[in-house]
Parts: sequence; C-alpha cells; structure tokens
Amino acid sequence: MAHGEHIPTTGRTIDAVREGFPAARIDKMAQSLAVERTALLNILGISTRTVQRKSRAAARLSPSASDRLSRMDRILTLAIEVFGDGDKAAKWLKRSSRALGNQQPIQLLDTDAGTQCVERELRQIQHGFVY
Repeated sequence: MAHGEHIPTTGRTIDAVREGFPAARIDKMAQSLAVERTALLNILGISTRTVQRKSRAAARLSPSASDRLSRMDRILTLAIEVFGDGDKAAKWLKRSSRALGNQQPIQLLDTDAGTQCVERELRQIQHGFVY
C-alpha cells in the first residue's frame, strides 16, 4: 500500500479484517514492498488460484488472510517511520537480519510471533539499539 493509504486503525481495522479486505490490497502491498505478487501471496499463505477466483468475483480475502495483511501493513508503516522512506523500509524488510536469525524480516510476517520479533527489532533500531 502506498504511504498514507494504510488500513484504518483500531475498531475500524477489526471490523475491516473480519469483513475481509478487497483482494486488490494484495497488489498495492506488493507494489509498496517491491515484491512479486506470488511471493507476497506465499508469505500471506494465500493460494494464487484463490485470489484469481476472488478477484474475478470482486470478493474479499478471508479474515485470516486480511489479518496477516493488516499485520504486514502495520510493520511496513513502522519501518517507514523508522527509516523515513518507503523504499528504505522495503529494502530493510527484504534484507537478512543477523538479529532475526539471518532471516528476512518479511519472511517472519506470516505469524504473530514472527511479526512481534520484527517489530521489536524495528523498535530497537528506532531507539538506537543496533547491534
């Protein structure tokens, strides 16, 4: 998603996740992260066929897929805040991090626990605790 075009916060986010985001949000997120759509679908745990079928019908993502996309958006927003730039944030999310077990932060966003690790690392960078 383009900076400034993020998913709404708090109660509205909960309602939107439960309703399911439009499948088109996947393309916007892939563009913001500068990743292939299929790579993003793999991270989100969504089959390509499911999205193609949903896109044709203008349907929505499942609540669980919407929740993962919302988490990803929250982390991207934080990374932009930390690095001051969308491109720098996207590059950091795709670069292996020693602090994260030499994994790419983006690859950890498929679970809540992984997302918490990425968020903690971003907060440490934000506060100057880089090691």
